[in-house]
Amino acid sequence: MDNSRFIEDLKHRIDLLEIVKRYTSIKKAGRNYVAKSPFRNERTPSFSISPEKQMWYDFGSSEGGDVISLVEKTENMSFLEAVEFLAEFASLDLPENFGENMGPSRELKQDIFDLHKKATEFFAQEMQKSEIAQKYCKNRGITIKIIKNWNLGFGGLDMDGLGKYLLKSGFSEAQIAESGVGFLRSFGDKKIQDRFWGRLIIPLCEPRNSEIIGFSGREILDREKSAKYLNSPENPVYHKSSTLFGFDRAKEAIRELDNVILVEGNFDVIFAQEAGFKNTVATCGTSLTDEHLRMLKRITKNFYIAFDNDLAGKKATLRSVEMCLKLELNPFIVELPKVKDFGEFLEDSKNIPKLKEILKTTINAMDYLFDRFLKKYVNGSLEGDKKFLDAFFYFLKLIKRPIEVDDFIKKIAEKLARPKNIIEAEFQKYLVENQRFNKEKFVPETVIRFSREETFLGFLLINWHFFAETIKNQKDKIIPLFLDPKIKQLLLKKIAEIDYSKAEEQEVLAWEMYCENLYEDNNKEFLKNEFMVFIDLLKKEKTKQERLQAAADFRNRIK
Repeated sequence: MDNSRFIEDLKHRIDLLEIVKRYTSIKKAGRNYVAKSPFRNERTPSFSISPEKQMWYDFGSSEGGDVISLVEKTENMSFLEAVEFLAEFASLDLPENFGENMGPSRELKQDIFDLHKKATEFFAQEMQKSEIAQKYCKNRGITIKIIKNWNLGFGGLDMDGLGKYLLKSGFSEAQIAESGVGFLRSFGDKKIQDRFWGRLIIPLCEPRNSEIIGFSGREILDREKSAKYLNSPENPVYHKSSTLFGFDRAKEAIRELDNVILVEGNFDVIFAQEAGFKNTVATCGTSLTDEHLRMLKRITKNFYIAFDNDLAGKKATLRSVEMCLKLELNPFIVELPKVKDFGEFLEDSKNIPKLKEILKTTINAMDYLFDRFLKKYVNGSLEGDKKFLDAFFYFLKLIKRPIEVDDFIKKIAEKLARPKNIIEAEFQKYLVENQRFNKEKFVPETVIRFSREETFLGFLLINWHFFAETIKNQKDKIIPLFLDPKIKQLLLKKIAEIDYSKAEEQEVLAWEMYCENLYEDNNKEFLKNEFMVFIDLLKKEKTKQERLQAAADFRNRIK
């Protein structure tokens, strides 16, 4: 079987709806299904799935595709990786030599993996030679065992030591620069300079097979104006918004325990996992993103947030709780006593049993915030009650389950010693004022208004089996009604059975799926009536435009 036949067979064996349901909940809408986009956070569904076409379209980002492109985008995979992923899902074996002529992406990625592996060897050698790096590790409680387990290294004291090592090993300057471990100097001799010299090196790994995709470097030379941490820039295998440090080692524990511990720093993860908290991960060089949460949501909905105890960490905690609630996750806030961060707490092994007990007794984030805001604002005054309500309602509005909302409304009424209906009225007022009191319906998050002609063409195309003969027989009457030359050309192509270009296919797909979401009834009489409604509207629009043009021509003549 050749590659193209195998791909078609693969797509026929997989139901797109089943794959979409791995990432988001779906609801029937017309002939199709709609969902909140699996690619970003949104309040109303903008993602449409056609079971008949086995295609999806995201109205919020104006892009669509098939099951392979969906997996490419959600899993951050290349085309080939997505096919391999789906083949495994469908229990199909890939044909021999599959993917050999599908472009250089796989080779390019493997070259970067190989380069990173070689760089790790260099960093390990430099660690063994460096008293500075070894002293730093000893002071931080980073043992030889940890160094070996996590492939920690040192960037060396020479500004081009790694570059020379990699060039000698057969890698080119272009490959070194593309991977991000070095860069071409923009001054002087314009040679390769190391990005991580003078830093303790922590490899970053991808979750599927633990290949090294980048590095994080911790400043240990106390240089002025030098960032404490420096991460690899994004490259063909490393994307910050979808990378979690330690996830390759943590995913099985997360699945088994059905929860994840989110911390801020790489060493927080290292110390936690070494102490037995194997389900701990951290972001890499960026704040927590929806993409991170969606990646974790596939294996758990329970998130223990254990960020730093400084002001920035507390703000990040509140933001993360908000993000979790929007994605209908179950966040918990972990509070550690008198320490700056998670890693610092675990540097003392006596704290390991304490942390186990803390995690056991950690309460849900909503209960935590309820207690915190109560203590902070409620003081027997009306102003205090109002401040408490505003602070807590900000998070309560994100809860989707009415039973949970009702439970909190009761608790608030009890604590404030006020009737429940008063608290309910306050909550409804808050929702209205904050524009959150919206009925769930199919309205794309980025609202897209298609023109009447675009909508009519979409309507015709999804019902082409019914209208084809009518359109062909009345072509000379119908085509002139379309004023947009692009729409006119697309309809003529369909009549002549000329294939659309890829760009045209993508544009037409949006109009078709928009109409499929609106029209469920394909009764013949209903379709005829809708057809005539569109025709009448186009005729009126054409007459209006002709009158406007005639008026403009008249004004030009009398000038």
